[in-house]
Amino acid sequence: MSDWAEQRTLDTEQRLCVDTKIKVNAWLRVLPRRDGLELHGLESLFLSIATGDLLHFDACPSASAEFHLTSNRRDLLPHNSVQQAWLAFTSAIQPLAGRRAFRISAYLEKLIPEKSGLGAGSGDAGAALLTLNQLYGFPLSKHQLIALATSLGSDVPFFVHTGPCIVRGTGEIVDPIPALPPLWCCIVLPAFRINTSHAYAVLDEAIDRQGASAADPTVDLTAVIKALRTRTPLRGPDETRLNSFEITLGDNTASFLGIRSMLLSNGAILAGLSGSGSAVFGIYAERAATEAAALDVQRRVSAVRTFVAETL
Repeated sequence: MSDWAEQRTLDTEQRLCVDTKIKVNAWLRVLPRRDGLELHGLESLFLSIATGDLLHFDACPSASAEFHLTSNRRDLLPHNSVQQAWLAFTSAIQPLAGRRAFRISAYLEKLIPEKSGLGAGSGDAGAALLTLNQLYGFPLSKHQLIALATSLGSDVPFFVHTGPCIVRGTGEIVDPIPALPPLWCCIVLPAFRINTSHAYAVLDEAIDRQGASAADPTVDLTAVIKALRTRTPLRGPDETRLNSFEITLGDNTASFLGIRSMLLSNGAILAGLSGSGSAVFGIYAERAATEAAALDVQRRVSAVRTFVAETL
């Protein structure tokens, strides 16, 4: 049984309960958009975090494939990333002869908010692809799943992998790196949210005005990986930048810097912005320090949510 799904067979019905995952960008460099390309290239270290939304599948053999999705967030239906994953998967396996069909009732319990840079929607889609592939008897290879994930969104390919990865291109190039030692993550969700399109527009303006290097991280990727591998705090000045999007926060910059400072003062190996924001993360060597950091932030900052979870 895979570690991403718990399966129980009841006669001919199958019930699968899936804990989806989120990601943090421990380091993120956004490249200038090249002429004629709609999307920016990037280079990033993605860490998989063992928390996310919950996905429940009840599947019964059927003469034809059916999928009915409900959620505690009705505003996200019907065009949720889970629905899109099912459509893509069933279309991909249609040419395969002899495949039985299922009538699936799915429920998505949405716990991670949008516009936080944690990739929760992509994590839902990735988990759905893996679960459907298991349910149907693994008709698609890992390579085929990655290709399918790429068609669904730039972060989705990462979520069909396990463990830390360096992600390049527009998210379609995913290279796993050797497993890191046990690490814990404190994620802080401030009151503000970030519109990704707006963040890219601000980033483009800064690059046009100041040059491509204006938004680059001020520490290199190898130093970040070394700090995580040795579980040694990354040393640097207060203005150390791990993420190109840190320059796009505008009026929210002070809030971000304050939260990051608290995470670092509580012993984080490194701390920064995930994706285009708004989530701020700190990576720790020990669970106790991670929980202490979360409590400290909750005590000192109003209207924040915190999550503590292990990295995978």
